[in-house]
Amino acid sequence: MQYLRYLGELTYNPVLILLMAILGLVLSTFVKGLVQLAFAKPMGMKVTDIMIFGFKYTKLKNGKWEQRGKRIGIGLQVETAFDLERAANTDSKKLIAKEKAYMIVTSIVWLLIGIGAFWGLLIATFNADTYLLGSVYFLLGFWLLLFLISRFCLAVSVLSKVNSKKSLGGYTQEALSMLRSGVPFSQMNLKPISELNYKKVWDTEKHMYFLVYFEYLDANGFFDRMPEAVAEVERTMKPNMADSKIVLGVCMDLVYYYSYHNIVPGKAKEYYHRIVDDISKDTDPNAMFVKGFYELNCFGNVEVAKNCAIKALEKIDDFSTGDEREYCRKCIARLNHAIDNFPKQA
Repeated sequence: MQYLRYLGELTYNPVLILLMAILGLVLSTFVKGLVQLAFAKPMGMKVTDIMIFGFKYTKLKNGKWEQRGKRIGIGLQVETAFDLERAANTDSKKLIAKEKAYMIVTSIVWLLIGIGAFWGLLIATFNADTYLLGSVYFLLGFWLLLFLISRFCLAVSVLSKVNSKKSLGGYTQEALSMLRSGVPFSQMNLKPISELNYKKVWDTEKHMYFLVYFEYLDANGFFDRMPEAVAEVERTMKPNMADSKIVLGVCMDLVYYYSYHNIVPGKAKEYYHRIVDDISKDTDPNAMFVKGFYELNCFGNVEVAKNCAIKALEKIDDFSTGDEREYCRKCIARLNHAIDNFPKQA
C-alpha cells in the first residue's frame, strides 16, 4: 500500500503526465525504428526510407541517401522492403516467411526493450532523491511501455490480418507470391474487391491489393475494369492519410490513370502534388513513364515527355523480374505512341 500511495502521489501532476506521454511516444518511435534498422540486413530486408521528425530520406540504388521533402511526423519512422537482389534465387514462400519472421522478431525485441526500460525506470523511481525526479522516471517508463505494447499489438494484428487466407491481405500475398515465382499477369485471374466478398477489409489491404490489381488490369488490357478499381481505392484516400510507401504507390498509379487512361488533368495534378517530393526525384522507370504521361497530357510538354521515355528505357533493366520489365516496356511504348500522335490529338 505504501508503494501504491507513493506512485499515486507521483502521478498527480497532469502537466507532467502530458509531457512524459509525448516524450514516451517519441522515444517509442526511436526504439521501434532502431530495432528495425538493426535487424533489417541480417534478416534479408533493406531500409528504403527513413523519416526523422518529418524530414524524409530515401535510399537510392547507388546507396546514397536523398531528402524527399518534409511531412508531419513524430520521432523516427523506418520503412523496409525485401532485398530482392540478395534473394534473387529464393523461393517466394521463403521470402514471405522471412518477412513474417522480421516483423515478429522486431516486434518482440522492441516489446522486451520496453519492459526492460520500464523496470529499470521503476527501480530508479523508488531510489529518486525528489518526488519530481521520481515522477519523471515512473511516468516516462509507463508511457514508453504503453506505446511499445500498443505498437506490438498493432504489428501482430496487421500480420495476422494481412497473411490470413480469409482476408484481402492474404489474397494479395498470394498474388504477390505468384509474381515473385515468375507467373506472368496473363496467367493470373485476379478479381475486383466487390466479387471477393471479404468482410471487414482494412483500407491498407485495399491499397496493397490495388497496386497489384491495377497493374494486372493494365498489363492485360482490361481497361474497362479500371474505373471500378479506381473508384474503390479513391474512397479510401483521405487527405490527411500518412504517405507510406504503399500510399505513394497508389497515388502514382492514380496519376498514371488520370494522365493516360482517363485524362482528367485536375485529378492527375491532385495526386501528383500529393507525392511531388518523391516522384519529382524518382528516376525509376515506372516513375519516369508516369511523369511522361503527366507532362504530356496535363501540360502538353512533349519534349519533357520524350526525355522521360528515354530515361525510363535506359533504366529498364533495374527491375528484378522479367514480367516487370515487359510491363514497363509496354507502358513506355504507349508513352512513345502518345508522344508521336500528340499533335493530332491537340
